[in-house]
Amino acid sequence: MKAIPNEQLLLQRIKNEDDDASFKLLFDAYWELLFLQALQKTKSQDLAKDLAQETFIAFWKYRKSLKQIHNLKSYLVTMLKYQFLKWIEQEKIVFDELDTAVPNDVFIDREDGFKIMEFNELYAFLMDTIDALPTRSRQIFIQNRFENKTVKELAETYNVAESTVRNHLSQANSKIQGQLENNLLSVVILSLIIV
Repeated sequence: MKAIPNEQLLLQRIKNEDDDASFKLLFDAYWELLFLQALQKTKSQDLAKDLAQETFIAFWKYRKSLKQIHNLKSYLVTMLKYQFLKWIEQEKIVFDELDTAVPNDVFIDREDGFKIMEFNELYAFLMDTIDALPTRSRQIFIQNRFENKTVKELAETYNVAESTVRNHLSQANSKIQGQLENNLLSVVILSLIIV
C-alpha cells in the first residue's frame, strides 16, 4: 500500500472537485489491499478483482454523499465487504432462478442513493461502536479485522500472551454484537468482519 500524505485533503478534492488525479492516487494506494482482502475471502482472483473494482466504482459514484471519513482504509475495507455481501445476494438470486437460465451479468446494479446512505450510516455506527471499545481492545480488533494481523503477530506486537489477544477480540466481538443485534443488515455485515 502506497502512503497518501494527506487523506482528508485528497477526499475533499474527490468529493468537492471531482478530481480524477486524487481518485487515481486513492486507487493506487488501496487497490492491492482491497484485492488481497477480497482474495482472502473469495479464493478467486477474478472475483477478487471484480469486488475491488466495484468498491472503487461505488466510491466514485457516491462520492458526493460521503460523510466525514476518519479512517479511509477501514472505510474502503468495509465497503469491499458490502460489495461481497451484494455479490452473495446476487448469486443467490441466480441460483434461485436457474430455471429461467438468466446469466449473472444481466442483473443491474440496484444500488442507489438510499443504499449508500444506509452503508454510510452503518459504517459510522460500526466505527463509533469500535471507537467506544477500551483502547487496547480497539487496537487489537482493528489490526486483526482490518489489517489481517494474526493473533500471534498481535501477541508479539503488544508483548502479551496469545490468550490475552483472543480475550480482547472476544470481548470486542461481544460488545459490538450487543450494539448491533437489533439491525439485521448490521449483523450480516458484521459477520463478514468477525469471521
